[in-house]
Amino acid sequence: MENKIYFLGETKDFYLAQQLYDLVREDFDINVRVAVLQKGCEAPCDIDVVVCEFGENVKTSAKICTYSVGQSNADICGFNFMKREKSRSLDLFSMSFMGRVNLPVESQFSEASVLYCAAGLVAAGNALPQVLKAINAKIS
Repeated sequence: MENKIYFLGETKDFYLAQQLYDLVREDFDINVRVAVLQKGCEAPCDIDVVVCEFGENVKTSAKICTYSVGQSNADICGFNFMKREKSRSLDLFSMSFMGRVNLPVESQFSEASVLYCAAGLVAAGNALPQVLKAINAKIS
């Protein structure tokens, strides 16, 4: 299956977002090319949708979607990062839907990597409930 979502950043969270996408991508039919960018990265020319941090100024002719932690006016937002004895969780909000991702404490995935992966999948045209269901099924 061809990779259609690219995570362009040098942090561990972007690397983990790519790994998480590799786990869940078989659950989605993606017909656009999406680039999820770390702050300060440039958008490739052959991309249909660019996903960047809310407030980032990206020069591109592609459609732009935004992600954020705590900024409710971004296209997808991460809220309520919580750590409990046996699990961690975060709430994701997009288009009037909010849902939770639960991560085991020992999971290699970070809350930020989940946000980046979900942002890429939502930007590719997938509904957040479907995205959360796939992610939770693979990592919970």
